[in-house]
Amino acid sequence: MDYLRWHKTREAVRYDLCSSGVPDAERQEFDAHRAPVSLETVGAYGHPQLIDALARRYRIPTHSIVPVPGASSANFIAMAAAVSAGATVVLEQPVYQPLRRVAEFLRLRIIPLLRRPESDFSVSPDDVEMGLDQGAAAVVLSNLHNPSGQLLPVESVREIAQRCARVDATLIVDEVYLDAVYLHRDQPCWTAAHLGEGIVAVNSLTKVYGLSSLRVGWLLTTGRLAERARELMDLLSVNNAAPSVSLALRAFANISNLESRYRRFYEAGEPCYRRWLAEEVRVTGYPSFGALFELLRLPPGVSASRLCEHLAAEYDTLLVPGTFFDLPDHVRLSIALPEDDLHTALSRVSRALDDLSRNGR
Repeated sequence: MDYLRWHKTREAVRYDLCSSGVPDAERQEFDAHRAPVSLETVGAYGHPQLIDALARRYRIPTHSIVPVPGASSANFIAMAAAVSAGATVVLEQPVYQPLRRVAEFLRLRIIPLLRRPESDFSVSPDDVEMGLDQGAAAVVLSNLHNPSGQLLPVESVREIAQRCARVDATLIVDEVYLDAVYLHRDQPCWTAAHLGEGIVAVNSLTKVYGLSSLRVGWLLTTGRLAERARELMDLLSVNNAAPSVSLALRAFANISNLESRYRRFYEAGEPCYRRWLAEEVRVTGYPSFGALFELLRLPPGVSASRLCEHLAAEYDTLLVPGTFFDLPDHVRLSIALPEDDLHTALSRVSRALDDLSRNGR
């Protein structure tokens, strides 16, 4: 996959704005530095205590929870569980590239569901309906949307779910950033899986909780979809890694620590970014719903790839070019740097735009 290969192998720079989640947590931040780490696999399809913790957090029955090794695996399992090879799926565009690659790997016919910048990347249920009318067996979305960070309101997700249900299509929602919304509203975490049958919600401890190296993710779903997901786990990894599960249990026992940690990063980074955006009138931003990344629309004629190359070469600063998301006139950037570093990095983006303007982009 072009994006993940680039992300893993990019050269180090002083100001790296390429992450999309909170920086990795240290074990002491969730009281796990003295906790024993078990090597024993417990549970046939997930550790019962982990399943119970997820059930309490998301108010979901335990039989609807399938622990898996991270959200990337979860997205693969969700699509493979929902549809057969050669089926048709409605897939959002712009899209996180690995979602499209899963669909291509499974040899699915893709109907693009356009999420337009001019409408803040919202989703029209009528556009979903058009794809369903063409025989789509599943609809695949992210919420918060990657790369824009935009929220699909509960009412919109409910309407899409109802339209899917009418034709027995599965709704798959990648929710790896969604918990951030509710942390800032001091509300219980909501999930699309609350809306009924025929829905698969994907999540993990990575983006909001800073535990990417644990590779702990989960599917929230029901009935045959859950059973099919468990069958696929038997094919792919059989069990979740016991040491990761041990640490995940500590994370859920001290989840308020990780929530507070996320809030601190957001409450430092978002105001700094918004002050810069108010002054940098050449670019266009979008509303924030709590994500630690932002999407920027560049001035007309400015290439995202050219800007990112120039920033890396001349300013030791790196952004994610929107070409990886089908958005060649946008860039995505992290706001999770320390405030002084973020301020400096954003000023370098402005200087790079100055350079490209003088040099004809």
